[in-house]
Amino acid sequence: MHVHRSYGWVAMALECRLKDWKLWTLTVPAFSFVLATDLAALGYAGWEASRVDSVAGLLGVLTLTGSSLLAVEGARRVESRRRSRGPLHKDLGPSWLIAASIALQPLMAIMVALLLRSWWRIRSGRCIPYRWVFSTAVLVLGAGASHYTYTGLAGRFGSGGLGKVLAMGAASTVFIAIDCVVCGVCIRLVERGRSLQEAFGGPDEFAVDLTVAGLGCLVAAAAMTSPWAVVFAVPIALTAQRALLLRQFETAAQTDAKTGLDRLSWWREQVAGLLARGDGEPVAILLIDIDHFKQINDLHGHLVGDEALRAVSTILRGAIRSKDVIGRFGGEEFVVALPDTGATDAEFTADRLRAAVAGSPLAAMLAGVLDDPTLDPRTLQLTVSIGVAVSPRDGTTLDGLLAAADRAMYAAKLAGRDRVRVADPVRPRLVAAPAAKTARESA
Repeated sequence: MHVHRSYGWVAMALECRLKDWKLWTLTVPAFSFVLATDLAALGYAGWEASRVDSVAGLLGVLTLTGSSLLAVEGARRVESRRRSRGPLHKDLGPSWLIAASIALQPLMAIMVALLLRSWWRIRSGRCIPYRWVFSTAVLVLGAGASHYTYTGLAGRFGSGGLGKVLAMGAASTVFIAIDCVVCGVCIRLVERGRSLQEAFGGPDEFAVDLTVAGLGCLVAAAAMTSPWAVVFAVPIALTAQRALLLRQFETAAQTDAKTGLDRLSWWREQVAGLLARGDGEPVAILLIDIDHFKQINDLHGHLVGDEALRAVSTILRGAIRSKDVIGRFGGEEFVVALPDTGATDAEFTADRLRAAVAGSPLAAMLAGVLDDPTLDPRTLQLTVSIGVAVSPRDGTTLDGLLAAADRAMYAAKLAGRDRVRVADPVRPRLVAAPAAKTARESA
Protein backbone atom coordinates (compact mmCIF):
# COMPACT_ATOMS: atom_id res chain seq x y z
CA MET A 1 0.00 0.00 0.00
CA HIS A 2 2.88 2.34 0.85
CA VAL A 3 4.61 1.57 -2.47
CA HIS A 4 1.38 2.26 -4.38
CA ARG A 5 1.01 5.66 -2.68
CA SER A 6 4.63 6.54 -3.51
CA TYR A 7 4.06 5.77 -7.16
CA GLY A 8 0.89 7.87 -7.00
CA TRP A 9 2.78 10.89 -5.67
CA VAL A 10 5.46 10.49 -8.34
CA ALA A 11 2.81 10.31 -11.06
CA MET A 12 1.05 13.41 -9.74
CA ALA A 13 4.34 15.34 -9.55
CA LEU A 14 5.26 14.30 -13.09
CA GLU A 15 1.82 15.30 -14.35
CA CYS A 16 2.15 18.73 -12.73
CA ARG A 17 5.58 19.21 -14.31
CA LEU A 18 4.23 18.21 -17.72
CA LYS A 19 1.35 20.66 -17.42
CA ASP A 20 3.79 23.46 -16.66
CA TRP A 21 5.84 22.88 -19.80
CA LYS A 22 6.11 25.98 -21.91
CA LEU A 23 5.56 23.80 -24.98
CA TRP A 24 1.80 23.72 -24.34
CA THR A 25 1.51 27.52 -24.48
CA LEU A 26 2.62 27.66 -28.12
CA THR A 27 0.15 28.39 -30.87
CA VAL A 28 -0.89 25.49 -33.10
CA PRO A 29 1.41 26.51 -36.01
CA ALA A 30 4.38 26.98 -33.68
CA PHE A 31 3.71 23.71 -31.83
CA SER A 32 3.35 21.81 -35.11
CA PHE A 33 6.56 23.26 -36.53
CA VAL A 34 8.60 22.51 -33.40
CA LEU A 35 7.22 18.97 -33.14
CA ALA A 36 7.78 18.26 -36.84
CA THR A 37 11.41 19.43 -36.60
CA ASP A 38 12.06 17.30 -33.50
CA LEU A 39 10.50 14.20 -35.07
CA ALA A 40 12.44 14.71 -38.31
CA ALA A 41 15.73 14.89 -36.41
CA LEU A 42 14.82 11.84 -34.31
CA GLY A 43 13.86 9.86 -37.41
CA TYR A 44 17.05 10.85 -39.21
CA ALA A 45 19.24 9.91 -36.24
CA GLY A 46 17.48 6.55 -35.93
CA TRP A 47 17.95 5.89 -39.65
CA GLU A 48 21.66 6.61 -39.46
CA ALA A 49 22.03 4.42 -36.37
CA SER A 50 20.29 1.51 -38.10
CA ARG A 51 22.63 1.53 -41.09
CA VAL A 52 25.99 2.08 -39.39
CA ASP A 53 28.43 -0.80 -39.87
CA SER A 54 31.44 0.51 -37.94
CA VAL A 55 32.37 2.99 -35.24
CA ALA A 56 35.30 4.44 -37.14
CA GLY A 57 35.87 8.06 -36.30
CA LEU A 58 35.59 7.93 -32.52
CA LEU A 59 38.96 9.65 -32.23
CA GLY A 60 37.61 12.44 -34.42
CA VAL A 61 34.57 12.70 -32.17
CA LEU A 62 36.87 13.00 -29.17
CA THR A 63 39.18 15.65 -30.62
CA LEU A 64 36.43 17.76 -32.22
CA THR A 65 34.29 17.69 -29.08
CA GLY A 66 37.21 18.38 -26.79
CA SER A 67 38.54 21.24 -28.94
CA SER A 68 35.09 22.74 -29.20
CA LEU A 69 34.65 22.65 -25.43
CA LEU A 70 38.04 24.32 -24.98
CA ALA A 71 36.97 27.09 -27.34
CA VAL A 72 33.55 27.44 -25.71
CA GLU A 73 34.92 27.59 -22.18
CA GLY A 74 37.71 29.93 -23.20
CA ALA A 75 35.23 32.32 -24.78
CA ARG A 76 32.58 32.06 -22.05
CA ARG A 77 33.30 35.52 -20.64
CA VAL A 78 33.34 37.01 -24.14
CA GLU A 79 30.02 35.41 -25.01
CA SER A 80 28.43 36.60 -21.77
CA ARG A 81 29.26 40.15 -22.86
CA ARG A 82 28.12 39.58 -26.44
CA ARG A 83 24.84 37.90 -25.60
CA SER A 84 21.88 40.21 -26.24
CA ARG A 85 18.34 40.12 -24.93
CA GLY A 86 16.98 39.54 -28.41
CA PRO A 87 15.81 36.14 -29.68
CA LEU A 88 18.77 35.63 -32.01
CA HIS A 89 22.33 35.12 -30.83
CA LYS A 90 25.09 33.65 -32.99
CA ASP A 91 28.57 32.52 -32.05
CA LEU A 92 31.32 30.37 -33.59
CA GLY A 93 30.20 27.13 -31.91
CA PRO A 94 28.56 25.56 -35.01
CA SER A 95 31.89 25.63 -36.88
CA TRP A 96 33.01 22.50 -35.02
CA LEU A 97 29.84 20.66 -35.99
CA ILE A 98 30.29 21.71 -39.63
CA ALA A 99 33.76 20.17 -39.48
CA ALA A 100 32.34 16.99 -37.95
CA SER A 101 29.67 16.69 -40.65
CA ILE A 102 32.33 16.95 -43.38
CA ALA A 103 35.15 14.89 -41.86
CA LEU A 104 33.19 12.15 -40.04
CA GLN A 105 30.45 9.69 -40.89
CA PRO A 106 26.92 10.96 -40.10
CA LEU A 107 26.39 9.04 -36.87
CA MET A 108 29.69 10.33 -35.46
CA ALA A 109 28.66 13.90 -36.35
CA ILE A 110 25.36 13.36 -34.54
CA MET A 111 27.33 12.20 -31.50
CA VAL A 112 29.36 15.42 -31.58
CA ALA A 113 26.14 17.46 -31.74
CA LEU A 114 24.59 15.60 -28.78
CA LEU A 115 27.75 15.85 -26.67
CA LEU A 116 28.13 19.59 -27.29
CA ARG A 117 24.47 20.32 -26.65
CA SER A 118 24.50 18.20 -23.48
CA TRP A 119 27.49 20.15 -22.19
CA TRP A 120 25.73 23.41 -22.98
CA ARG A 121 22.67 22.21 -21.08
CA ILE A 122 24.78 21.35 -18.03
CA ARG A 123 26.67 24.65 -18.05
CA SER A 124 23.71 26.92 -18.79
CA GLY A 125 21.70 25.84 -15.78
CA ARG A 126 17.98 26.48 -16.13
CA CYS A 127 16.57 26.61 -19.66
CA ILE A 128 13.29 26.04 -21.48
CA PRO A 129 13.36 22.31 -22.36
CA TYR A 130 11.50 22.42 -25.66
CA ARG A 131 13.85 25.10 -26.97
CA TRP A 132 16.91 23.05 -26.07
CA VAL A 133 15.47 19.99 -27.82
CA PHE A 134 14.51 22.05 -30.87
CA SER A 135 17.95 23.67 -31.16
CA THR A 136 19.58 20.26 -30.91
CA ALA A 137 17.26 18.88 -33.59
CA VAL A 138 18.15 21.74 -35.95
CA LEU A 139 21.87 21.02 -35.50
CA VAL A 140 21.35 17.30 -36.19
CA LEU A 141 19.39 18.01 -39.37
CA GLY A 142 21.94 20.58 -40.49
CA ALA A 143 24.81 18.17 -39.91
CA GLY A 144 23.08 15.48 -41.96
CA ALA A 145 22.32 17.81 -44.88
CA SER A 146 25.87 19.17 -44.75
CA HIS A 147 27.42 15.69 -44.82
CA TYR A 148 25.47 14.48 -47.84
CA THR A 149 26.06 17.74 -49.67
CA TYR A 150 29.79 17.29 -49.20
CA THR A 151 29.93 13.60 -50.18
CA GLY A 152 27.68 14.16 -53.19
CA LEU A 153 29.62 17.11 -54.58
CA ALA A 154 33.04 15.69 -53.72
CA GLY A 155 32.19 12.58 -55.73
CA ARG A 156 31.02 14.71 -58.64
CA PHE A 157 33.92 17.18 -58.60
CA GLY A 158 36.55 14.46 -58.24
CA SER A 159 39.26 13.86 -55.69
CA GLY A 160 41.28 16.97 -56.60
CA GLY A 161 41.98 19.68 -54.06
CA LEU A 162 39.75 22.30 -55.71
CA GLY A 163 36.82 19.88 -55.89
CA LYS A 164 37.06 19.20 -52.15
CA VAL A 165 37.27 22.90 -51.37
CA LEU A 166 34.14 23.62 -53.41
CA ALA A 167 32.32 20.71 -51.79
CA MET A 168 33.30 21.95 -48.32
CA GLY A 169 32.07 25.46 -49.12
CA ALA A 170 28.74 24.11 -50.35
CA ALA A 171 28.35 21.83 -47.32
CA SER A 172 29.02 24.64 -44.84
CA THR A 173 26.59 26.91 -46.74
CA VAL A 174 23.85 24.28 -46.53
CA PHE A 175 24.40 23.90 -42.78
CA ILE A 176 24.19 27.67 -42.20
CA ALA A 177 21.12 27.97 -44.43
CA ILE A 178 19.20 25.25 -42.57
CA ASP A 179 20.11 26.72 -39.19
CA CYS A 180 19.13 30.25 -40.27
CA VAL A 181 15.85 29.36 -42.00
CA VAL A 182 14.50 26.79 -39.53
CA CYS A 183 15.37 28.83 -36.44
CA GLY A 184 14.11 32.04 -38.06
CA VAL A 185 10.74 30.52 -38.92
CA CYS A 186 10.43 29.19 -35.37
CA ILE A 187 11.18 32.61 -33.88
CA ARG A 188 8.54 34.23 -36.08
CA LEU A 189 5.96 31.62 -35.06
CA VAL A 190 6.74 31.59 -31.33
CA GLU A 191 7.35 35.31 -30.79
CA ARG A 192 4.90 36.99 -33.12
CA GLY A 193 5.79 40.58 -33.83
CA ARG A 194 9.48 39.90 -34.38
CA SER A 195 10.85 41.55 -37.51
CA LEU A 196 12.53 39.57 -40.28
CA GLN A 197 15.91 40.90 -39.21
CA GLU A 198 15.33 39.89 -35.60
CA ALA A 199 14.31 36.38 -36.67
CA PHE A 200 16.72 35.65 -39.53
CA GLY A 201 19.53 38.08 -38.79
CA GLY A 202 21.01 41.19 -40.31
CA PRO A 203 24.45 42.11 -41.70
CA ASP A 204 26.20 41.47 -38.38
CA GLU A 205 24.68 37.99 -38.03
CA PHE A 206 25.48 37.13 -41.65
CA ALA A 207 29.10 38.15 -41.03
CA VAL A 208 29.21 35.71 -38.11
CA ASP A 209 27.70 33.01 -40.36
CA LEU A 210 30.46 33.55 -42.94
CA THR A 211 33.09 33.27 -40.20
CA VAL A 212 31.47 30.07 -38.91
CA ALA A 213 31.41 28.55 -42.40
CA GLY A 214 35.02 29.43 -43.11
CA LEU A 215 36.31 28.22 -39.75
CA GLY A 216 34.30 25.00 -40.13
CA CYS A 217 35.94 24.27 -43.48
CA LEU A 218 39.42 24.91 -42.05
CA VAL A 219 38.79 22.64 -39.06
CA ALA A 220 37.41 19.94 -41.39
CA ALA A 221 40.54 20.12 -43.55
CA ALA A 222 42.68 19.82 -40.43
CA ALA A 223 40.63 16.84 -39.18
CA MET A 224 41.09 15.06 -42.53
CA THR A 225 44.85 15.49 -42.19
CA SER A 226 44.96 14.26 -38.60
CA PRO A 227 42.28 14.18 -35.88
CA TRP A 228 44.76 15.83 -33.52
CA ALA A 229 45.36 18.74 -35.88
CA VAL A 230 42.02 20.32 -34.95
CA VAL A 231 43.55 21.44 -31.64
CA PHE A 232 45.38 24.18 -33.55
CA ALA A 233 42.02 25.75 -34.41
CA VAL A 234 41.23 26.50 -30.75
CA PRO A 235 43.36 29.70 -30.46
CA ILE A 236 42.07 30.83 -33.86
CA ALA A 237 38.48 30.43 -32.66
CA LEU A 238 39.21 32.29 -29.42
CA THR A 239 40.82 35.19 -31.29
CA ALA A 240 37.95 35.39 -33.78
CA GLN A 241 35.45 35.29 -30.90
CA ARG A 242 37.11 38.30 -29.29
CA ALA A 243 37.11 40.16 -32.59
CA LEU A 244 33.31 39.94 -32.61
CA LEU A 245 33.25 42.15 -29.52
CA LEU A 246 34.25 45.24 -31.53
CA ARG A 247 30.92 45.46 -33.31
CA GLN A 248 29.20 44.54 -30.05
CA PHE A 249 30.74 47.56 -28.34
CA GLU A 250 29.68 49.85 -31.20
CA THR A 251 26.13 48.53 -31.05
CA ALA A 252 25.99 48.83 -27.25
CA ALA A 253 26.95 52.50 -27.48
CA GLN A 254 23.95 53.13 -29.73
CA THR A 255 21.38 50.71 -28.31
CA ASP A 256 19.20 50.83 -25.21
CA ALA A 257 20.05 47.71 -23.22
CA LYS A 258 16.52 47.11 -21.92
CA THR A 259 14.55 47.37 -25.18
CA GLY A 260 17.10 46.92 -27.95
CA LEU A 261 15.97 50.21 -29.53
CA ASP A 262 18.19 53.19 -30.30
CA ARG A 263 19.41 55.23 -27.37
CA LEU A 264 17.92 58.70 -27.30
CA SER A 265 21.26 60.36 -28.09
CA TRP A 266 21.82 58.16 -31.16
CA TRP A 267 18.19 58.58 -32.23
CA ARG A 268 18.49 62.37 -32.01
CA GLU A 269 21.65 62.31 -34.09
CA GLN A 270 19.97 60.32 -36.86
CA VAL A 271 16.80 62.41 -36.90
CA ALA A 272 18.76 65.65 -36.86
CA GLY A 273 20.36 64.43 -40.08
CA LEU A 274 16.93 63.81 -41.59
CA LEU A 275 15.75 67.31 -40.70
CA ALA A 276 18.92 68.86 -42.08
CA ARG A 277 18.57 67.29 -45.52
CA GLY A 278 16.74 70.32 -46.81
CA ASP A 279 14.91 68.41 -49.56
CA GLY A 280 11.53 69.87 -48.64
CA GLU A 281 10.05 66.51 -47.61
CA PRO A 282 8.21 66.44 -44.26
CA VAL A 283 9.41 64.40 -41.29
CA ALA A 284 6.86 63.15 -38.75
CA ILE A 285 7.65 62.57 -35.08
CA LEU A 286 5.58 60.13 -33.00
CA LEU A 287 5.83 60.24 -29.21
CA ILE A 288 4.40 57.04 -27.71
CA ASP A 289 3.59 56.46 -24.04
CA ILE A 290 2.32 53.20 -22.50
CA ASP A 291 -0.92 53.78 -20.62
CA HIS A 292 -1.05 52.81 -16.93
CA PHE A 293 2.31 51.06 -17.14
CA LYS A 294 2.83 51.43 -13.38
CA GLN A 295 0.02 48.93 -12.82
CA ILE A 296 2.06 46.18 -14.49
CA ASN A 297 4.94 46.76 -12.09
CA ASP A 298 2.57 46.96 -9.10
CA LEU A 299 0.62 43.80 -10.00
CA HIS A 300 3.36 41.56 -11.38
CA GLY A 301 6.69 43.06 -10.34
CA HIS A 302 9.43 44.86 -12.20
CA LEU A 303 10.70 41.72 -13.95
CA VAL A 304 7.41 41.32 -15.79
CA GLY A 305 7.33 45.09 -16.33
CA ASP A 306 10.73 45.00 -18.02
CA GLU A 307 9.66 42.13 -20.26
CA ALA A 308 6.44 43.98 -21.12
CA LEU A 309 8.52 47.00 -22.09
CA ARG A 310 10.62 44.80 -24.36
CA ALA A 311 7.52 43.19 -25.85
CA VAL A 312 5.96 46.56 -26.70
CA SER A 313 9.21 47.73 -28.29
CA THR A 314 9.25 44.55 -30.38
CA ILE A 315 5.69 45.16 -31.55
CA LEU A 316 6.42 48.76 -32.48
CA ARG A 317 9.65 47.93 -34.31
CA GLY A 318 7.93 45.19 -36.29
CA ALA A 319 5.16 47.56 -37.44
CA ILE A 320 7.27 50.36 -38.95
CA ARG A 321 9.23 50.70 -42.18
CA SER A 322 12.91 49.88 -42.46
CA LYS A 323 13.75 53.56 -43.05
CA ASP A 324 11.84 54.75 -39.98
CA VAL A 325 13.93 55.47 -36.86
CA ILE A 326 12.68 54.25 -33.48
CA GLY A 327 14.22 54.83 -30.08
CA ARG A 328 13.46 54.77 -26.40
CA PHE A 329 12.62 58.24 -25.14
CA GLY A 330 12.79 57.28 -21.47
CA GLY A 331 10.78 55.27 -18.95
CA GLU A 332 7.83 53.76 -20.80
CA GLU A 333 7.98 56.26 -23.67
CA PHE A 334 9.15 55.61 -27.23
CA VAL A 335 9.79 57.95 -30.12
CA VAL A 336 9.60 57.27 -33.85
CA ALA A 337 10.72 59.43 -36.78
CA LEU A 338 8.94 58.87 -40.10
CA PRO A 339 10.88 60.34 -43.04
CA ASP A 340 8.95 61.67 -46.06
CA THR A 341 5.63 61.43 -44.18
CA GLY A 342 2.95 64.10 -44.01
CA ALA A 343 0.36 64.64 -41.31
CA THR A 344 -2.32 62.36 -42.80
CA ASP A 345 0.01 59.40 -43.35
CA ALA A 346 1.65 59.96 -39.96
CA GLU A 347 -1.71 59.84 -38.19
CA PHE A 348 -2.59 56.64 -40.07
CA THR A 349 0.75 55.04 -39.09
CA ALA A 350 0.33 56.11 -35.48
CA ASP A 351 -3.13 54.56 -35.30
CA ARG A 352 -1.78 51.35 -36.82
CA LEU A 353 0.90 51.20 -34.10
CA ARG A 354 -1.71 51.88 -31.44
CA ALA A 355 -3.91 49.04 -32.74
CA ALA A 356 -0.92 46.67 -32.95
CA VAL A 357 -0.11 47.14 -29.27
CA ALA A 358 -3.74 46.97 -28.13
CA GLY A 359 -4.36 43.77 -30.10
CA SER A 360 -1.13 41.99 -29.23
CA PRO A 361 -1.10 38.66 -27.32
CA LEU A 362 1.07 40.21 -24.64
CA ALA A 363 0.49 37.48 -22.06
CA ALA A 364 1.59 34.79 -24.52
CA MET A 365 4.69 36.77 -25.48
CA LEU A 366 5.72 37.21 -21.85
CA ALA A 367 4.95 33.59 -21.00
CA GLY A 368 7.33 32.57 -23.77
CA VAL A 369 10.15 34.65 -22.31
CA LEU A 370 9.52 34.09 -18.61
CA ASP A 371 8.41 30.45 -18.94
CA ASP A 372 5.34 31.27 -16.86
CA PRO A 373 2.08 30.05 -18.46
CA THR A 374 0.04 31.37 -15.51
CA LEU A 375 0.24 35.03 -16.56
CA ASP A 376 -3.31 36.31 -16.79
CA PRO A 377 -4.15 37.92 -20.17
CA ARG A 378 -6.78 40.12 -18.49
CA THR A 379 -4.16 41.91 -16.40
CA LEU A 380 -1.61 42.18 -19.21
CA GLN A 381 -3.52 44.21 -21.74
CA LEU A 382 -1.56 47.33 -22.57
CA THR A 383 -2.46 50.32 -24.71
CA VAL A 384 -0.53 53.36 -25.84
CA SER A 385 -1.27 57.04 -26.36
CA ILE A 386 0.49 58.67 -29.30
CA GLY A 387 1.18 62.29 -30.14
CA VAL A 388 2.09 63.29 -33.70
CA ALA A 389 4.01 66.33 -34.94
CA VAL A 390 5.15 67.01 -38.51
CA SER A 391 7.84 69.32 -39.84
CA PRO A 392 7.81 72.03 -40.96
CA ARG A 393 4.18 72.59 -40.00
CA ASP A 394 4.68 72.02 -36.27
CA GLY A 395 8.27 73.13 -36.02
CA THR A 396 11.57 73.16 -37.85
CA THR A 397 13.83 71.97 -35.04
CA LEU A 398 13.89 68.58 -33.37
CA ASP A 399 13.23 70.03 -29.91
CA GLY A 400 10.29 72.01 -31.27
CA LEU A 401 8.79 68.92 -32.89
CA LEU A 402 9.26 66.87 -29.74
CA ALA A 403 7.54 69.55 -27.68
CA ALA A 404 4.60 69.63 -30.11
CA ALA A 405 4.34 65.81 -30.12
CA ASP A 406 4.50 65.80 -26.32
CA ARG A 407 1.56 68.22 -26.08
CA ALA A 408 -0.41 66.08 -28.55
CA MET A 409 0.38 62.92 -26.60
CA TYR A 410 -0.94 64.41 -23.35
CA ALA A 411 -4.04 65.53 -25.22
CA ALA A 412 -4.56 61.88 -26.21
CA LYS A 413 -4.26 60.84 -22.57
CA LEU A 414 -6.72 63.49 -21.43
CA ALA A 415 -9.17 62.30 -24.09
CA GLY A 416 -9.24 58.81 -22.53
CA ARG A 417 -5.96 57.11 -23.56
CA ASP A 418 -5.49 54.47 -26.28
CA ARG A 419 -5.76 57.32 -28.77
CA VAL A 420 -3.80 59.27 -31.35
CA ARG A 421 -3.72 63.05 -31.44
CA VAL A 422 -2.04 65.26 -34.00
CA ALA A 423 -0.46 68.52 -32.86
CA ASP A 424 -2.40 71.64 -33.69
CA PRO A 425 -0.74 73.55 -36.52
CA VAL A 426 1.29 76.51 -35.40
CA ARG A 427 -0.40 79.61 -36.76
CA PRO A 428 1.51 82.85 -37.08
CA ARG A 429 0.36 85.54 -34.71
CA LEU A 430 -1.23 88.56 -36.32
CA VAL A 431 0.16 91.77 -34.91
CA ALA A 432 -2.29 94.67 -35.20
CA ALA A 433 -0.91 97.77 -36.91
CA PRO A 434 -0.68 100.80 -34.62
CA ALA A 435 -3.64 103.12 -34.93
CA ALA A 436 -2.98 106.38 -36.78
CA LYS A 437 -2.54 109.27 -34.42
CA THR A 438 -5.07 112.06 -34.56
CA ALA A 439 -4.01 115.61 -35.22
CA ARG A 440 -4.58 116.54 -31.55
CA GLU A 441 -2.41 113.56 -30.39
CA SER A 442 0.26 114.55 -32.88
CA ALA A 443 0.26 117.98 -31.49
